[in-house]
Formats: sequence, C-alpha cells, structure tokens
Amino acid sequence: MEKVKLALNYALMLEMIKAKGLDQQAIITLLNEGEEADFENFGEGIPTWKTLIDYYRINKNKFHLALKEGYEITFLTKGALKSLLRIKFGMKEGEDFIDTGEFLDQVKITNEDLDALQGVISKNWTIVKEEGIKIELTYKPVFNI
Repeated sequence: MEKVKLALNYALMLEMIKAKGLDQQAIITLLNEGEEADFENFGEGIPTWKTLIDYYRINKNKFHLALKEGYEITFLTKGALKSLLRIKFGMKEGEDFIDTGEFLDQVKITNEDLDALQGVISKNWTIVKEEGIKIELTYKPVFNI
C-alpha cells in the first residue's frame, strides 16, 4: 500500500508537534478543537498553524492515515531536508551532517532513524550508503557548458 503523501509544510508542522511529545490522539484533539493559539508553543508554523488546521478539516481521513501509517513528503528542497533532519531527528548541521553544497555528507544517524527517514523522504532525494551515509539528489541537474 502506498503511503499518504503530505506537502512539506504539513509534514514539518506535524513533526514539530510530535517533537514536543504529543501522541496521535492528542494531535487529533488539538486539530479538532482548531484553536491556532494552542499551536504556538510548538514553534513557528510554516506558513501558519491555521493552514494545518484548515488542511486537517478538509482532509481528516488522509491526515489520520498519515498519523497512523506514516507518510511520504511530496518534494523537499535541500533547506527543507535540513529542517526535517533538525525537527524530526534533532540533528545539527556541522555536527550530525555536512552540507557540501551538492549533497549532505557524513550523516550521523541511527539505523532506526535512517529507516524512519527513508520512509518519509521525498523521491527527489536518495540515501547513499558507501563509506558513511550521504543524502544526494536523485536526479542531478545537467548543465550545458
């Protein structure tokens, strides 16, 4: 069965809430109540928490599946990938990975977190296990020189 696909902003906001220790039922309760102010202690919404609340109201079944069975992010920029690593896994650039400009290198991640990352990462990124772990674009741009 294919995972639910979530846009980057919804996935990052969901991970911000989960990072504060809320379980699935507590997240659903908050979203059903729909008070934007209740989300302020989770961090800055991307773009606002109202966006997540509105999305939930329109897509309850999809969101419940994403919480229960997991999700895949539809597309990640490199900056968003770094945000995901920070929010979901508590990783820090320069300590847990290096941004080489073209890819993320020397990624220090547990096997459990690596499995979780592989489950949510968008298809435009590939995790390469060579001498260490790096995360690179699946389809690298070609420049006509």
